[in-house]
Amino acid sequence: MSWVDTMRMTKSAGDGATDRPGSSPAISGGPRIFTYHNQGLPEMTRFADIPVVPVTENNGMVLRGGPVWPDWRAAGPLRHNRSGQPVDRFPPALPGQQADFDAPATWGGHCVDHFGHFVAEHGTRILQARSSHGDKVMLFTLERGKTAAQLPRFFWQTLSWYGVAGEQVRFVHQPLRVAELWAAPMAEQWAHVPTSQGYLDLLDANTEARGLTPKPNSVVYVSRAAMEATAEGHGAGEPYLNQALEQLGVTVIRPEAMPLAEQLAYYQGADLLIFAEGSAMHGRQLLGRRDQTVVVLNRRPGMRIGLSALQPRVSKLIYVEATRGTASVLWPSGKPWIVRAISLYDTETLIGAFEALGIPLSRVWDERAYLEARDRAIRNWIRIRLDPRQPIDHAASARQVRTDFGNLGLDHLIDELP
Repeated sequence: MSWVDTMRMTKSAGDGATDRPGSSPAISGGPRIFTYHNQGLPEMTRFADIPVVPVTENNGMVLRGGPVWPDWRAAGPLRHNRSGQPVDRFPPALPGQQADFDAPATWGGHCVDHFGHFVAEHGTRILQARSSHGDKVMLFTLERGKTAAQLPRFFWQTLSWYGVAGEQVRFVHQPLRVAELWAAPMAEQWAHVPTSQGYLDLLDANTEARGLTPKPNSVVYVSRAAMEATAEGHGAGEPYLNQALEQLGVTVIRPEAMPLAEQLAYYQGADLLIFAEGSAMHGRQLLGRRDQTVVVLNRRPGMRIGLSALQPRVSKLIYVEATRGTASVLWPSGKPWIVRAISLYDTETLIGAFEALGIPLSRVWDERAYLEARDRAIRNWIRIRLDPRQPIDHAASARQVRTDFGNLGLDHLIDELP
């Protein structure tokens, strides 16, 4: 029996453009065969009487649950992929507990409470499903122990942006046997897999259909300064940087304080869009192509978050190694809690990068004021991250942070560590 027969699938005519004429013949798929589309989108696949089950496990935003693809190994492109490889685990079908679900449906994906992961990987099937089968209900799973009432606002705002009405959404609270389910592979992945032109076409059409009115700005800086109050990962002293940029006429936005559509209006209207590295960057993935320059100020040295997704959307993409390093506490496993690390700007590089972009930051920069803001942020980070209630290895974390502070020239703050 062929892989296609095993999967019991049919193709939906017109579900997406094929790759350009003259390209290599398509291979439908199979174990260890993965196709990455450059021009078109893969067609959606129809499954009959397929189990769809609730989530039973969450391992680093990789959820175990959802459709139980008939041939798990051969279903690689339909599974949860990162960097071109399936990373999810086979979910239990629970045949004795399945309830019949007779309404034709599409697979929307997993709901997670992290904006970046939802937009960049868990929500990347939604737009094609809505575009090809917008008359059908859309199935989602929830993280284990979560209810629909606990979903973050961005979930509903993202669905609205993609044109999915709330009444079309169904959540998988018990094992189901779905009579007809249409599914698409992830249109984008967390890293290393370039976005196809076909998906960018869909995004461009969606932006036009939603009637987005851009907010024209020559320069927009997307701040992460609010993370200082809760000691999330951030650049120490970023509020001072924001203040300096505003003095120079740069539009500084704080995306966590505004509706999604307003964020997108700023992103779409900017000629130069500068991000403090973080989840807000993934909001740009909700839009398609734009003749603009996007700059990412790395807070974690060497990171290239969003590279494969952002580069095809914009005319120029720049990453600036804006920090000298980080200080981080340690999990009980001994691994750094890197998403909660505090970063120290390399001010020479930071100021030089802005100057090269035509923003004369040196004109307003006061090094003494910056250092005071930096040290306030670090003291707040110490208070929160090394609090006895934090789920870390406290003794090892104190040793590590002392070492980090010494390497970063923060000897005057070492005595303030617990």
